[in-house]
Amino acid sequence: MLKAIIGFVVGAAAVYLLVPPAGDTEKVSNLSDSPVYLENLTVIKAYHDAIINEDIETMATMVSDTVKYYSPVYGSAVGTKEDMTGRLQGWFDNFEDFAIEDVVFLPGLDGVTAEPDGSVRCYVHWNYTHSSGVKVDPWFYANFDLEGGKIVTARIFGDSGGIQNHIAEAAAASESE
Repeated sequence: MLKAIIGFVVGAAAVYLLVPPAGDTEKVSNLSDSPVYLENLTVIKAYHDAIINEDIETMATMVSDTVKYYSPVYGSAVGTKEDMTGRLQGWFDNFEDFAIEDVVFLPGLDGVTAEPDGSVRCYVHWNYTHSSGVKVDPWFYANFDLEGGKIVTARIFGDSGGIQNHIAEAAAASESE
């Protein structure tokens, strides 16, 4: 009987220590309501609109002069604002009809506290057409850190090599027809 009582007390103590109070769980019930996140989300949506409109000048105004740009190209070093705008200009020079088929925006979370940190994550299903006429529709994931309404870190993940391979294969197939 004594073992049962001790077991009950130890179990109750563990539950008390491990389960957060109700107030703690309610304060972050909707992470996407963070005012900083909502402000930064507006910037990222405008950034995507600038890409769709192939407006490199407007897009560049949203990027910090000291941005750290992580390209989706394998083996790329951390890039600068010039690298970021140059890469996008290269896409604008070789593709047209940019559109977003689907997009999911999510608030970023601090890695230690799991509280919203103001960053914006997004999964974007792009559609565009290569100058050869080949249509591509890749998915990209990106994480943007912003300060003062400007992108200070851009981490872009996607299969750029796969896009190039698809274009080459589709162009070769159409030439052999």
